[in-house]
Amino acid sequence: MGSYYPESKVEINGFMARYYDALLNIATFGRYSTFIKKSIELMEIKPEDRILDLGTGTGRNACLMTEYLSKNGKLIGVDISREMISQFKKKCANYPNVKIIRARVDKSLPFKEKFDRVFIAFVLHGFPQDIRTLIVKNVFETLKSNGNFFILDYNEFSYKKMPLYLRILFKGIECPYAFDFIERDWKQILADYNFTGFEQYLFFKGYVRLLKAEKSDVNKENMIRIAIPTNDGINIFPKMLGMAKEIFIYETKNGTQFKLIEKRNNPFAEKMQHLKTLDVYDLINDCSVIISAHIGKKGVKRLQERGMKLFFLNGSIQEALIEVKKKILDFLKLMKN
Repeated sequence: MGSYYPESKVEINGFMARYYDALLNIATFGRYSTFIKKSIELMEIKPEDRILDLGTGTGRNACLMTEYLSKNGKLIGVDISREMISQFKKKCANYPNVKIIRARVDKSLPFKEKFDRVFIAFVLHGFPQDIRTLIVKNVFETLKSNGNFFILDYNEFSYKKMPLYLRILFKGIECPYAFDFIERDWKQILADYNFTGFEQYLFFKGYVRLLKAEKSDVNKENMIRIAIPTNDGINIFPKMLGMAKEIFIYETKNGTQFKLIEKRNNPFAEKMQHLKTLDVYDLINDCSVIISAHIGKKGVKRLQERGMKLFFLNGSIQEALIEVKKKILDFLKLMKN
């Protein structure tokens, strides 16, 4: 925000604020309207949801989100710019269940577990990293348990590998903080603050992303994670665990209900087996149970030494979870004792 973070460009004033929507349309060659409508559609807003829109700006996005709400739903926008707030009030004047408050998004907000969804669009990249993590903490506090956090912003990519014309454009329009933002692993950062269930949707050749994260159950007593290798998302990978392209991570608290919380890409799938084994195990070191078709003898020993429970099964992931649920329940009881 201009006066608080001089190098940032997330607080818009003057000419930029007055013509912000028009300038966005020009910068995206008229594609912004279609893009933002699609992004909001992917949020799967329910009629009675309560939504918090951080850095809400002119209200353009807020109005689109409100179209999905019934009279029992509610949206609150937060912004610091008086000029933006003025535009927001004009745009959203016909929506009685929408309001805006003037506040800084990097400060604690007066809402505790009130919202089903929190949305922040092209704001997070405009802060230093320590301030971004404060915002993430604030979001966690405002969300209900299992509520969703949506970050619409730049994806992770290498600035040096961008085409020259895009590098020139990015450098010309963005603040120094953005160059740091694109190098961060935001799924891992969010996971460190108890967010799970990541999903992402890419736009503009992958340079822009809508990242969805779910506020996990803060009561983690007896909660365990299960790693399952797969290539199709339906069946257990039939070969050695480390050769799978993805590893699905499930969570269970009672051994009977399993929730898919994350789909992890395996960057070591093409490596020689003896070179990648420990790397793959580190990829799933937060899991207590592995369901796999094959693991080498040395791997079995290493995993068991780490206290992991192993189940060897083929076929459907869902059928495998049903088959082992009694054994997982016994494992949970053993962990508790």
